[in-house]
Amino acid sequence: MKAARQKDHVDTLAKSDPREALSQARKRIDPWFRAMGLSWVARFTNDNPVSVACEAAKAASECDDDYKKSAVRAWEVAALAERGFTKEARKCLREAVTLGKSVQPISSRSESLYLLFQAAFRIAKEEAEYAYGIIRTSCPIDEHWRCKRAVRDGEKMLSGQLDPRPFFW
Repeated sequence: MKAARQKDHVDTLAKSDPREALSQARKRIDPWFRAMGLSWVARFTNDNPVSVACEAAKAASECDDDYKKSAVRAWEVAALAERGFTKEARKCLREAVTLGKSVQPISSRSESLYLLFQAAFRIAKEEAEYAYGIIRTSCPIDEHWRCKRAVRDGEKMLSGQLDPRPFFW
């Protein structure tokens, strides 16, 4: 519970005092929450957001399973894209999707890819279409309800019937 409260504090602080938020995010022991906090800082800082996003990627790589290592990078991808660093966001997305398509079990794979797909919209619709193609080929809908949801809702997002999730608010 402490990690979640700490996460909320850094997320809020990133908007008003990104330097202090960066300091606090770096102190997080849990790599998932450290990666997420660093991504929030990358989204709101004026001090080299790409460098902070690289720190987020490094933190993600320290997570204890491939689901976490790939899924948490959705915030990093969204942060870079929202700041206008589309080339860097695209590279991060490709790295995370490559790892995400081999996540086990398949329910976790679909969740990871679904998060990355939604972050891809921040880059461009073409990137979202790329990520959706990976979902379609890596998450057969008859294998798990989460796969079915990712394919169904992904199609709705691509057609404009459903909005992708916001990553920063």
